[in-house]
Amino acid sequence: MAYNKFRIEHLKEKLNLTVLNEYWLNSGLAPFPNDAILDSLLSDAPKLFLGSEKARSEFIVTPVLQALNRKNRGRFTIFSGYEFNIDKKIELSGFCDFILAVAANSYVIEAPAFFVVETKKTDIDDNAIAQCAAELYAARLFNEKEGKFQKAVYGCATSGYTWLFLKLENDTLCIDSRSVQLSFDNPYGVLATLQWILDQSLGGK
Repeated sequence: MAYNKFRIEHLKEKLNLTVLNEYWLNSGLAPFPNDAILDSLLSDAPKLFLGSEKARSEFIVTPVLQALNRKNRGRFTIFSGYEFNIDKKIELSGFCDFILAVAANSYVIEAPAFFVVETKKTDIDDNAIAQCAAELYAARLFNEKEGKFQKAVYGCATSGYTWLFLKLENDTLCIDSRSVQLSFDNPYGVLATLQWILDQSLGGK
C-alpha cells in the first residue's frame, strides 16, 4: 500500500512535480440526465451506516460511477480495488480504490488509464491529495509504457459528499479547489463533471 505513504512534499522530491491550485474545471457543464437506478440507491443511502470510507465507497461512490458507466456503455471499464504496481522502487505500487480505463468489459487495465478515484475521510486533506497524485503519475507511466500517450490524466479524492478534482499534465499537478458537492437528492453536479472529464479524456472514442 505504498501510494498512501505519499505526502505533498514527496510529489516534488520523488516525482519532480509542480503543484498548483488552479481553476481548470469547465464551469458551463451540460446537465447529466437523471438516472432512476441511482436515484433509488441514493434515496436508501441515508438509512445506512456511512461512517467508514468503505461504506461510502460502496453506497455512494460506486453507484455514481455505475451511473456514469450506464450513460457511456462501451467507453470504459471500472476497476475497483485494483492492485496497480508500476514502479516499486519509487513506491508507485499498491491498491487503488477505482481506476477507469478504456476498454469495454475488460478483465485487465488497458491504456489509457485516465481517471483515478480515491475514497477518503470526510475531510479531504493533503495526504489524500498526495496519494491520488501519486496514482495519477503511475497511470501516466503505465500509459507511456503501453505506447498510449495521454495529454492529461485526471483524478479525484472524495469523501462521497465532497469531490476534489486533480489533473496531471506534463509535470504539473493542478488541483481545482472548487470542490463539487454531492447530496443524496442531487448527485448530478458530480456526474456532469465526471462526464466532462470523460469526454476530455476520450474525445470521440
